[in-house]
Amino acid sequence: MQFNYYFLKSLSEELCHSLVGQRISSAFSQNKDELILCFTGQGSECFIKANLDSQTSLLSFPTVFARAKKNSIDLFGDLQGQEVIDIRQFLNERSFSIKLTEDYELLFKLHGRHSNVLLFHKGAWQSMFKKSIEKDKETTLAALDRPIDQSDAAIRAAEFNLFKIYPTFDKHIKAHLKSQGFYDEVNQKTRLSILHELLDQLNDGQFYVSVDSPDLKLLKPAVEHQVFTSPISASNHLAREFFTNHGFSQLKNKLLAQVNKEIKKSESYINQNDNKLAEIENRRGYEELANILMANLHIKVEPASSNIELFDFYSNKPIKIKLKPNLSLQLNAENLYRKAKNQNKEIQILKKNISAKRILLESLKNKAQEIESIRDMKGLKAHEKPTSTSIKTSTPFMEFNIEGFQVFVGKNARNNDLLTQKFAKKDDLWLHARDVSGSHVIIRNPNGLNIPMHVVERVAQIAAWHSKRKSDTLCPVIYTPKKFVRKPKGALPGQVLLSKEQVVLVEPKRQKN
Repeated sequence: MQFNYYFLKSLSEELCHSLVGQRISSAFSQNKDELILCFTGQGSECFIKANLDSQTSLLSFPTVFARAKKNSIDLFGDLQGQEVIDIRQFLNERSFSIKLTEDYELLFKLHGRHSNVLLFHKGAWQSMFKKSIEKDKETTLAALDRPIDQSDAAIRAAEFNLFKIYPTFDKHIKAHLKSQGFYDEVNQKTRLSILHELLDQLNDGQFYVSVDSPDLKLLKPAVEHQVFTSPISASNHLAREFFTNHGFSQLKNKLLAQVNKEIKKSESYINQNDNKLAEIENRRGYEELANILMANLHIKVEPASSNIELFDFYSNKPIKIKLKPNLSLQLNAENLYRKAKNQNKEIQILKKNISAKRILLESLKNKAQEIESIRDMKGLKAHEKPTSTSIKTSTPFMEFNIEGFQVFVGKNARNNDLLTQKFAKKDDLWLHARDVSGSHVIIRNPNGLNIPMHVVERVAQIAAWHSKRKSDTLCPVIYTPKKFVRKPKGALPGQVLLSKEQVVLVEPKRQKN
């Protein structure tokens, strides 16, 4: 309720005592939607700090403010050196102005998320702080005052419709009236008594700031609170508590969102690969099909046949087996044995990856619980890490940052050579989609660390995406320290030989810029 008319009326009175006779020495901004005004006089300084964010609009009045050396811009240059001659509170309006010499007037229009500060000269609009609110150019000072007859007779004539008589009543005031039975009472005298009691409280000069959540109230709250008789002191306390708690909450929510996003991704990965594993393990094994073909090599097959029906001695019933046309039963059986071998590898890799992801998931859930339990900013800062967002660099490669690890991706065959042969260091991890053309990928590892498996998997997904297998459901990706990668003499651009390698099976995924 800091921008409630009744609070601003008290604030304007106190500002009049503290600012009249002071001169504006500077007006500047160093953060988005934040305006700072510096006043000097009789060897002292004071400030008005207006935070006019669309979600957080607050005024505070620090006695000390350190202006940043960089990213700071001067505003309202005509006001420098102008003396404050009065503070004007507009009648029944959430606005006040600072009247200055040479007929300047700085209007604080405090309408929640549409709040703004406007400069007038000789009564005419000249400029404003938030230029995006185009409608504010039409504001005229003469039209801001709203004289309204608020006598008991006028209230009765309006049939107790307080929206007409008190446009300054906000939802909190209306909720208070409702709790006091104002809208249920039929006796006019009682209703007027409830209203007068409310107006006395709104004008009694007592201000309340809740302890649990920073919120300024004009009516005594039921929750634990602090009481202020100075609107400036109340404003400063509110701002201090709000920005401390707000910054803490924002960071906490940001960290939890990052961890919960990783939890969701891990759960999705486990679910997808559990289903994939079940599908592979439950379908007919390639080795059994190959054995059936080998047991029937004596049967003559037409060259163009795409399938054959044989007796399945495993289930004691006929089975139809797909064939590659123009290949003998033996060659078809050899293909199936090869698929069986790859299938077993795929099963082992899937089980290994699922197991690693389950360990990561448990770790992420523990981390989420740790963040939830933190109650101070220092504890949160310890959990703050770089996010997995791509960044621009001056290198000729695509570059990403995955959980603090720099990742470089080659753009073509010659660029791959440059990345692997000239740019990569011996302890960097090198990745490439298996058995197809694609980008060379490097994970920087300057300290020779053991790169976490979930990071390797995420980068492997990038390598898979930048290969001819990008449309496959799963893609095998080889990885090895760069020291085990060499380019043989006479090899074509991008061609290399490996002396050691490991394989991870991943779903190709693009890393968005």
